[in-house]
Amino acid sequence: MSVVTTTTAPPRRPPLARAAGVRDLPAYLQIIRGRLKTAVTYRQNVFFLVAIVVVQIFMLRKVWSALYAGHQIVNGMTLHSLLVYLTIANLQNWVLQDTTISRYMYDRVREGQVAFDLVRPVGFVPQMFAHLVGSSFSSMLFAIVALPFVALAGTLDGPAGASAAGLYALSLACGYVITMMLTLMLGMIAFWTMEIAGLTMLYFLVNQFLAGALVPVSLFPGALRVAAEILPFQATTYAPVAIYVGKLQGSQAMQAIGVQVVWIVLLCLGAHVMWRRALRRVVVQGG
Repeated sequence: MSVVTTTTAPPRRPPLARAAGVRDLPAYLQIIRGRLKTAVTYRQNVFFLVAIVVVQIFMLRKVWSALYAGHQIVNGMTLHSLLVYLTIANLQNWVLQDTTISRYMYDRVREGQVAFDLVRPVGFVPQMFAHLVGSSFSSMLFAIVALPFVALAGTLDGPAGASAAGLYALSLACGYVITMMLTLMLGMIAFWTMEIAGLTMLYFLVNQFLAGALVPVSLFPGALRVAAEILPFQATTYAPVAIYVGKLQGSQAMQAIGVQVVWIVLLCLGAHVMWRRALRRVVVQGG
């Protein structure tokens, strides 16, 4: 086994990706269809992952129902609102947080296939975005199929109102962009290390907790809550779902969306810098 490190000259235009045009749309659609076909081919594995989410929702429902015993409202949330929050948060977190794309990027770098990706007419970063969209779309389809089981394991209800529904949609879109940027940056780490499995697992665990999928961020104690509110993870799950159940309303909801927009800008800049540096270093491991 040998390790070969090569350095490629930076392109004349070093932004995150070449501007996508209408002529590139068929290529992106082909990548998205490929991701959907992969999910269907390995549907047993996907259903197994959905089953894990359903079991987790059921366990959280039992635990929080026991903790709420004798209490009507805790920190401004009724038990019903909390169970709706936990159900939607875990389902949404599973749909959006797909670390398989990071693994895919790592495999492309390790096997040297990234060299071919870099010279294709469609930029490498847009390719990865298309993979992310296809993966998220396939997860959403499986999640819709699993909704009856999710409803039995947890608690489902409509948004707190028409305003909450609209703001939730906006916040969810922002959270999705943040998730994509975090996943993309996680995958880019493959350009500097020969293994990201442990880092990916750490990211998944930290993200699930700090995003508020297990415990709403509003229930975090003191300094931990402040730290969680500063980090981008809560913007992917807690913010949109808290708006959905009415925990965040009016100016608070708009402030949460404003924080999401700030994180989108910061993460785009961070990914831009990472990609410029990654272009200068390609690590290929082979025999």
